[in-house]
Amino acid sequence: MLGDSEAAWDVLQETNRVLLEKREQFESGTSFVNWALTIAQFQTMAWLRDQRRNRLVATAEIVELMAEDARQLDAGFEARRSALHACLEQLPGRHREMLHQRYAHAHPLAQLSQSSGRSDNALKQLFFRLRGTLLDCINQRLRLEQS
Repeated sequence: MLGDSEAAWDVLQETNRVLLEKREQFESGTSFVNWALTIAQFQTMAWLRDQRRNRLVATAEIVELMAEDARQLDAGFEARRSALHACLEQLPGRHREMLHQRYAHAHPLAQLSQSSGRSDNALKQLFFRLRGTLLDCINQRLRLEQS
């Protein structure tokens, strides 16, 4: 939002400090990301206020628009994450476990190949097909939710 990575780092650190300071004010069961984004927005606006003399700094309106975009992205992310979880549950257990080992635990393909008794190429094809299946399932669920 600031166009300056050093300033963004400073604002991020200040945001983290405020989040820690106000952690007792966070309401369990609500969106932590929305709460954190709101605090980040206020910290960004405070930084902009302090930097008004620089004409190249974004206006508060731009920061507000960008913060709203971030909130919308978060909502989209949560919907996709939820759909992914549901789609993973539809996969056979052995496929779910293979995906978990590969992506959650970052096991190398060679290790999975050895433990499963499949060739590297066979596993590559399996993961390619599983990712395609999951993508189709996620997109279908999202379309159904929008209907």
